Amino acid sequence: MSSEYEKTVTRLIQEKLDELEYLKKAEKWDNSHVQRLVAEIETLETLFENYNLGMNYFRRARGGRSGLRE
Repeated sequence: MSSEYEKTVTRLIQEKLDELEYLKKAEKWDNSHVQRLVAEIETLETLFENYNLGMNYFRRARGGRSGLRE
């Protein structure tokens, strides 16, 4: 099950990776632009990972307390 957030962040990561590959294949590429792209990719991956860690907690806890109340 993936949310709209997960799909969007995954799409953005793939777009940035594609752009990075294109720049690396180009004859002349700007090193500062490549560094910015790498930083953006790292940031997006961190956002994705943090979201999943937080959501895993809530997804597991959803039915976890029902056994305690019976």
